[in-house]
Amino acid sequence: MSRFIQPPAFFTVLLAFSVLLCGEPADKPEVHRLGVPSRAGSGEGPLDWVYEKVNTSRDSWSGERASERLKKSLEKVSSWLVAGRVEPTALPQLLAPGFRSTALVPKAWKETVGAGDNWSSWRSLDVGEPAAVTTAEFRRRLEELSAACGKVSKAAFKIFRVSGVVGKKDAVLADVLLELDGVSGDGAFTQVRTVWKVEWSGGPEARLLSLGCLDVEKVRMARRAFVDATVDCLGEDTAFRAQLSRGVGYWRTRIDASSGMDVYGHQGIAVGDLDNDGWLDFYVPQPAGLPNRLYRNLGDGRFADVARAAGVDVLDVTGGSLFVDLDNDADADLVVVTSLEVLLFENDGKGGFRRIASSGLEKGRRKAASTLGCAAADYDRDGDLDLYVFSYVFWAGAGSKLQSTYPYPYHDANNGAPNFLFRNEGKLKFIDATELSGMGENNQRFSLAASWCDYDADGDPDLYVANDFGRNNLFRNDGGGRFKDVAAEFGVDDVGNGMSVTWEDFDNDGRIDLYVGNMWSSAGSRIAGQPQFKATRLRETYSRMARGNSLFRNLGGGRFEDVSLESGAFFGRWSWSGQFLDVEGDGLEDLYVVNGFISNESKDDL
Repeated sequence: MSRFIQPPAFFTVLLAFSVLLCGEPADKPEVHRLGVPSRAGSGEGPLDWVYEKVNTSRDSWSGERASERLKKSLEKVSSWLVAGRVEPTALPQLLAPGFRSTALVPKAWKETVGAGDNWSSWRSLDVGEPAAVTTAEFRRRLEELSAACGKVSKAAFKIFRVSGVVGKKDAVLADVLLELDGVSGDGAFTQVRTVWKVEWSGGPEARLLSLGCLDVEKVRMARRAFVDATVDCLGEDTAFRAQLSRGVGYWRTRIDASSGMDVYGHQGIAVGDLDNDGWLDFYVPQPAGLPNRLYRNLGDGRFADVARAAGVDVLDVTGGSLFVDLDNDADADLVVVTSLEVLLFENDGKGGFRRIASSGLEKGRRKAASTLGCAAADYDRDGDLDLYVFSYVFWAGAGSKLQSTYPYPYHDANNGAPNFLFRNEGKLKFIDATELSGMGENNQRFSLAASWCDYDADGDPDLYVANDFGRNNLFRNDGGGRFKDVAAEFGVDDVGNGMSVTWEDFDNDGRIDLYVGNMWSSAGSRIAGQPQFKATRLRETYSRMARGNSLFRNLGGGRFEDVSLESGAFFGRWSWSGQFLDVEGDGLEDLYVVNGFISNESKDDL
């Protein structure tokens, strides 16, 4: 039976985000703001020149200018949906004479998922064709849509496709995603997700000509499936209260910029039993300038930071970590992947660690590769675990704000830093087997994730690598320590900004399927579809890059089928990581996807 280990993505993203973002310390930190105005107008503010670069009124792409005008109108609708009441005097200014619309809430629903008395989801059966409606009737329909979510807490629009209308010079068609979150009168949590096809006049007033509701999905959950237990578990720990609970944004204004602290959250966590007491502990890597934390499970639902005592409070920026038994002594050693080198810590069996300075994993440092993460498997079937280490760019120095290598071409780059396959020779000694194994092929693609799995059930582990700016790799293990990249051959090279990968038999047919996290980009979808996009040969490629995540069904015989769209699993917004898990215990694997990007309190914040 092949042994292979990879970072537990679900715990990596869920617990790390909970620890770093969700915890509410007993003594909330004081908020400090810089006194320099970021935007003064007329070129007087220090960031005015930046805002001018994103000023859509000066955009040469007509579709982007049109989207911005429509966005302002839709923001009014958002405010009405949240309030549950449409302003009767403002609505006529939004609708053109002869405005036509479908129903916004269907009269009949089809239940798609039912999970006992806790949660269910439904899709619309039919909302009809657009027909002329009065202002009063459309107002009623908007308020009916709001009421479908109870008390609405959020109503957010995303314009993801814009085009002209044949025969109408000034009219514009736009596909718009709308999501509403709310709480119903009985306390149940509800969400409505709908797609509108909107036709509107292209003038400065952006009046709506027609609205067709293409699809409506409603989800209702009687109670929360998970409860945030961060403070209960970590609230008594000094390191958590003093540092982790405050978040990275707080420390960026207090730690010297030369440390190189970033805000992109490439850290995650590693989970393992460090002291063999039967309880899972976890390691929290951090951005540069903040020490990594090792939380020991006290066995009563509480954790305590023991990083310094264990000798693993690394200060270098750490992109990934992994608990894994690399010397076959029945305890979990710790691999810490910093941007400069891979650090190996041997477990002494008592919860302490000793740095192995000359393990052979130093190759990345000698190649100037800025390493980001790792995954382990016994690829050569010799009884010990080997290590695959992936990289992103070349090391540019601590605190450097310069990109050492720009990906080129954007959609098929192969000029990033190299990845490495290290073969375990025993006694915590490794040799670089990258070229010898065949993994030197397509090996510099700005990698963000890697995962081992015996997808072809031939008894040895294969490797999938998700790349940010290049096509992904599927290294098939052909035995004898040799691999071949068959991603393009099998249709799973998945052009896109690959950020995560996970394997699971989602359809219970006995074959392991593949899910890859990318980005669903409304702006990318808009731009790739506009006539100004002259690179027609690349239009399909860039549209695909903006489409979102990918789910590939394993058909056997090394063949895969892309079922992303029909399954609905493509929509994950800006996805960082995903993991299959059976939430309801019904024998069917669900998907948990962590997504989002840097956002601030004000829309004017950069």
